[in-house]
Amino acid sequence: MAYTLVPKLLIEAPALHIQNSSSSRMDLQTGSNLSLLIKTPDVLLRNPFSGNFSCQSSQQWQGALGSGKTGSILFCRSKQGSVCLDRVKEGNAGSLDRIVDKRSNEQHLKKLSSSLRLTLDGPLVENDETTNNKVLKSFCSHGKLLEASKLVDLMTRRNQIPDCPSCVNLIRGLVNAGQTGKAANVLEIMVMSGGTPDIITYNMLISGLCRKGLLNSAIGFLDYMSFSGCPPDVITYNTILRAMFDRSKYDQAIQFWKDQLRKGCPPYSITSTILVELVCKHCGIIRALEVMEDLAVEGCSPDLVTFNSMVNFASKQGNFEDSALLIYYLLSHGLEPNDVTYNTLLHSLSTYGCWNEVDEILSVMNETSHPPSVVTYNILINGLCKHGLLDRAIDSFTQMVSQNCLPDIITYNTLLRALCKEAMVDEAVQILHCLSDSSCSPSIITYNIVIDGLAKNGLMEKAMELYHRMEKDGICPDDVTYRCLIWGFCRADLIEEAVELLKEMGNSRRRVRDNCYRFIIHRLCQNGKLDSAKQVLKMMISSRHKVNSSVFSTIVAGIAGAGMNEAAMELREKLMEWKILKE
Repeated sequence: MAYTLVPKLLIEAPALHIQNSSSSRMDLQTGSNLSLLIKTPDVLLRNPFSGNFSCQSSQQWQGALGSGKTGSILFCRSKQGSVCLDRVKEGNAGSLDRIVDKRSNEQHLKKLSSSLRLTLDGPLVENDETTNNKVLKSFCSHGKLLEASKLVDLMTRRNQIPDCPSCVNLIRGLVNAGQTGKAANVLEIMVMSGGTPDIITYNMLISGLCRKGLLNSAIGFLDYMSFSGCPPDVITYNTILRAMFDRSKYDQAIQFWKDQLRKGCPPYSITSTILVELVCKHCGIIRALEVMEDLAVEGCSPDLVTFNSMVNFASKQGNFEDSALLIYYLLSHGLEPNDVTYNTLLHSLSTYGCWNEVDEILSVMNETSHPPSVVTYNILINGLCKHGLLDRAIDSFTQMVSQNCLPDIITYNTLLRALCKEAMVDEAVQILHCLSDSSCSPSIITYNIVIDGLAKNGLMEKAMELYHRMEKDGICPDDVTYRCLIWGFCRADLIEEAVELLKEMGNSRRRVRDNCYRFIIHRLCQNGKLDSAKQVLKMMISSRHKVNSSVFSTIVAGIAGAGMNEAAMELREKLMEWKILKE
């Protein structure tokens, strides 16, 4: 069959529908990579082809090319192959004819169809709702978020309802990818289609909008949530309030929460507490008290948690006058301070070293229904130890026991750390021995505190005794235990003992820090024990999954910098032999 093609001219149209000989349908997008589209004069379509062929006309179709466009398809079959003539009529603009290049056989068409399955303007247009939802689920499961969102838009235009679980996954994925605009669009489509997103999905979207500063859009979704049967919760409101304060919209945030309360929002005490706390932080105590009074008028009365939060903020700032004012307001609202209130004040007073005020608080507590507890004494003893007032800390410990307030392991660990810091290691060991016979058993932290104290004071024999006793009591040493002992041996110039501990750590697959290896190698080189230094280097290499040559170069350079050039050269040669360093 012979004929002449006119010059090529691409047609600008969204898609063309063609049919093969078996009447299966596919879409062609405009583009040279998919098909050759040419504008053909009517005279060419009227000229007969030479050779044997048969013709088959398809049904007319509408809408594929836009408004007012119709077309028909004519298939011509010959012995050599097939030619598809596609005629399009476009209203008053005249007719638009297309010719697709000659296809060799039906398999070529199937190959083209396979390549088109990836396009949303292709066969997905012709899919029914069930098929498109399967494709949507596949897109979501494979992380193709943009393709999935386009498919949701396409299904909406075709009056198809997208799968609700797939939409939820798509919304969350788009939010995590920072595509909040597309996520909001999918959510709106989902709700209008009758779906109901869960509160987690809504909160994720609102949080994403707030992070981008789109506060008005975030607030707009509150009504949308109620409309869809999933009303906002505490997290929703807290997210919006925090975002407003992050952008210095203080008055807007206050008014926002008042408006929500007036609309019938539940008076969430947590949200009110967060609002008052934020106002306290950004606008001061006086303004926070005013807001608290306004919220009480709206039916959200402050509780003890709100006051304690404000007391905590004021006390941490060292504004004890404001703390006193808050206590006065607390009492005026018929509330009584509890142990949290007193302990919060004690913690701040101890931090600032206000010991006279601490004594007054303790006296007040002893006269109320909230006497000092073990938490109270732990706060007090910790503050005294940090200020170096060990004698007074011991007195507080004695007073604690005399009032039948049993110390816990935190109390003992605090005292033991202070004793070791003051080099009172013998007293620390005695307390540790007493603990073993009491109901308050020592923990791994307790043993590490005392072992570290002994090691720093060069008492390695006692430290090892405690180490073995620790194992005997069934407490397994950790990385901190070994590190304290190794550094202690190095300080005492007992390098061989440190190497033995390194071997023990290697056998138990404990992690050893680079500076620990470096220090031991350096000391071994100083003592002229190069063979042991090489052994430690080999241990260091074997303990790593991936060897970083720069670490070993630093070790060699450090030894050379300390004036041990021969030792550095010998170690470098050994590392080159092991192919760790290059020449």
